[in-house]
Amino acid sequence: MLNNINLSAQIHDAALQFGYESCGIIKLSDISGYRKYLDERIAKIPESKKIYGFYDAFDKLEANYPWAKAIVVCALWLGKYKFPASLEGKWGKYFILAPVTEPKSDAYKNMKLFEAWLSENNIKAESSPMLPLRHAAVYAGLGIFRKNNFFYGKNGSFYDLKAYLIDKECEYKNNCDIKPCAENCKLCQDACRTRALCAPYTMNPMLCLSFITTFGGGAVPDGFTEADMGSWICGCDDCQDVCPHNQDHDWSSGEDFCDYNYVSELEELLQPENILSASDETLINKVIPKTAQHIKPEDCNILRVDAARVLRVSKSN
Repeated sequence: MLNNINLSAQIHDAALQFGYESCGIIKLSDISGYRKYLDERIAKIPESKKIYGFYDAFDKLEANYPWAKAIVVCALWLGKYKFPASLEGKWGKYFILAPVTEPKSDAYKNMKLFEAWLSENNIKAESSPMLPLRHAAVYAGLGIFRKNNFFYGKNGSFYDLKAYLIDKECEYKNNCDIKPCAENCKLCQDACRTRALCAPYTMNPMLCLSFITTFGGGAVPDGFTEADMGSWICGCDDCQDVCPHNQDHDWSSGEDFCDYNYVSELEELLQPENILSASDETLINKVIPKTAQHIKPEDCNILRVDAARVLRVSKSN
């Protein structure tokens, strides 16, 4: 059994043992200000209420989970894995490398081992879809927000965040010494093809390419052309790739995401011409899982819409 006196440190150490780069534990009350943040964001971009409306449950965690005492937040740096050059500019790195996309990956297996460790040590844990992951990570001292609205840890922005409500009263906050963005830097805004990044720390989610290519059904927003969408099929990394705080990393080096030929097997399948010609069965079983739950199986035709757009733009160039 765990020592209740050192419970926070033991949970933290276990998370690192199972492959996470960092871990923090916060009280539920630490995210009580998220409702205010969300209201301010909607006030800036009123049309975003269509997306943020279902987030009302964020400020009802204590009511919905009366047994919960704290939140464990874990960060996995996806830059530890290789990413194929042939998918750059077409497929968001998160969609390929997040643990949820591949149960055979070590990252997914380690996540399940950590969950088993919590259970074995009599810690009730539940991962709610209503947890504001990025904010919880910042409150836990794992990193900061930058002007492109992404969470940044010590290695940049390409992180997978996982959080659990637990039934133990404990706290573990890290000391974060990451420097903020340069005051005059606007590289991420300039790189945003659809001007979703309309101001520092402000985003219109309805114009974000990651939304457009997934939840948005692939529809080109008013005032833009197909060429403005670039070659993105699923997701968009433009504002992260141009960021100075992501420039030190080489995606051709690092660990293999899986111990079998996972990425190379996907490379050909994920090219736009092959997505367009693939059967529903192939898209549902092999491609949809690589959208990290951003496209439902019954909506697999969204991938064809995105792929067809990319092919039309490439032929016109």
